[in-house]
Amino acid sequence: MPDKAVSENPLLVRNPDVILREEDPDGAPPCNPDTNQIRVINPTGLFIWKQFDGKKDLPAIIIALKDAFEGVPEKEVDSEVKAFVDDMRANGFLGVHVGTLNPRKKKAKK
Repeated sequence: MPDKAVSENPLLVRNPDVILREEDPDGAPPCNPDTNQIRVINPTGLFIWKQFDGKKDLPAIIIALKDAFEGVPEKEVDSEVKAFVDDMRANGFLGVHVGTLNPRKKKAKK
């Protein structure tokens, strides 16, 4: 279950243990070896999956989807992408990035 304490719109990141093989232009089956679960995702789901790079939150992923595909149903896209993300998070395929992406190293004072 997503943790609202992390952030209202956390940065989404793929579980690095999940194996995904793009075998077919019709989608791909990510496999979570930790839970022994497989999901079958279509090309739209695969596009969304590739957005889980730890640099984008849900609203940014929805915008990227609308930009990449013609005819995205405006009324359903937000809820459908959210449901996809919620399922992937609940089943260990996806997590949230916690911390800073590129912490600046402080120079030692001389």
